[in-house]
Amino acid sequence: MNKPLIKVMEDLENRYRSASGLLDRSQYKIFYGPLRRAEILVLGINPGGEPSNMLPDGVHHKDGAGIGAASASYYENDENDLLDCTWRENNVLKLLVPLVGGDRESVRARVVKTNMAFRRSSKVTKIDIQQAKAEAVPFLREMIEIVKPDLVLLAGVKLEDFCVRYCELWSSIGDPVIDNGVKQTVFAASKMTLPSKRVALGIQVAHASQFSWTYDRYGVVDRIDALREVHE
Repeated sequence: MNKPLIKVMEDLENRYRSASGLLDRSQYKIFYGPLRRAEILVLGINPGGEPSNMLPDGVHHKDGAGIGAASASYYENDENDLLDCTWRENNVLKLLVPLVGGDRESVRARVVKTNMAFRRSSKVTKIDIQQAKAEAVPFLREMIEIVKPDLVLLAGVKLEDFCVRYCELWSSIGDPVIDNGVKQTVFAASKMTLPSKRVALGIQVAHASQFSWTYDRYGVVDRIDALREVHE
């Protein structure tokens, strides 16, 4: 198992906090588990939760409703928000578990999750999301270079939105699959050249909190597996 990079995580968080001017984890969230080399990187848009209802540790809500993270520090005990928290967006496990061979616990070592932006908000419209994505770029770039993913899974994030910020080159694979009923792109793929010249497969899927039903309906796991076989 790749060891988590605790000191690296702490340093990255401190530098992000200085650059963004944000005070504590009630206002932002970077990590969802240990930062390490992993074959799959999952990216959402930005962390949820109303900052005014979150305690500074980023774990506890002031109203006592649920938890906002599985660790108040740096996931030293291999905690993982995907597995150890109960959130609607964790329906992305419907994709991740089969992609790591069907063993739910394998997600801990083989998947790293974060977001395109680190600023917390209850709704995307409550912050300047473009500015939030921009301020995260140097830090997320560092994370990508550490993770060195073979597969970047974009949950509710457009492929182009990721590629223009983080890819040196990219090219679409086939045509996107769109569910016209909900007006969602449920599958799109691209071959990408990441920082450090690493070639990876990029996959856009619909956001798991609302549209995880599309994963089975459109055979998303089978589509990803087929492309992984061709491009590995």
